[in-house]
Amino acid sequence: MERSDIIVWCAKYIEKMRKNRTTKKRPVVFVDETYIHSTYHSKSCWQSEEEPRLFTSDSVGSRWIIAHAGTENGFISNALFIFKSQSKSSDYHDDMNSANFLKWMNEKLIPNLPTRSLVVMDNAPYHCTQINEAPTMSTLKDEMLNWLRERGIYFEESRIKPVLYNLIKQNKGPPTYAVNELLKSHNHEVLKLLPYHCDLNPIEKIWSLVKRRMAEKNLEQYPKNSVKLTEDALASVTPEDWAIQ
Repeated sequence: MERSDIIVWCAKYIEKMRKNRTTKKRPVVFVDETYIHSTYHSKSCWQSEEEPRLFTSDSVGSRWIIAHAGTENGFISNALFIFKSQSKSSDYHDDMNSANFLKWMNEKLIPNLPTRSLVVMDNAPYHCTQINEAPTMSTLKDEMLNWLRERGIYFEESRIKPVLYNLIKQNKGPPTYAVNELLKSHNHEVLKLLPYHCDLNPIEKIWSLVKRRMAEKNLEQYPKNSVKLTEDALASVTPEDWAIQ
């Protein structure tokens, strides 16, 4: 059973999308990131037991991080961001951090977005970097005091941390996110997907299609070819492919 907060989030998400279709009519742009290994290949292939393996594992070799965005008409032109992973972590999110994500948005995505877009994305940490983060209970007392002073909030310096923290909670206001503010400054709007519901983002299925097409061509599995094959697979995706997702 869904948590009550997720149910409420779902209702708000559906209502937002419905209103956008009927009144605001902003172009809906879906944003996401994925990765692909240079040895990625089709997983089914006949070979005799006497012959050496035709394919190596698809989880070895260099890993490439991909960020892109698309609409019902296909991928956004010139918005592709692809770079080689520098991390040994199994989680590609360690490469696509807030700095890289904002760099992509500034240099690739925003210059090519349709006017007044509604940008849909999930809740990855680098999508939710807060720029007005308030002190927490674990913050040093001196930092709590400085935060209150900077905002002209009266307090008694002799107060203990729990009392100061309660005062901070009463005055910290709603969170402000770097991504939202950046897009807002260009007259775009952000809509966050529900947690645990990546199925609502059609680009997830497009990733699967892209990887399958790349794998079909990646017979030699040369690392130097992987980026070109991935770019070709992305370019092969049509508006019709998006429409059926």
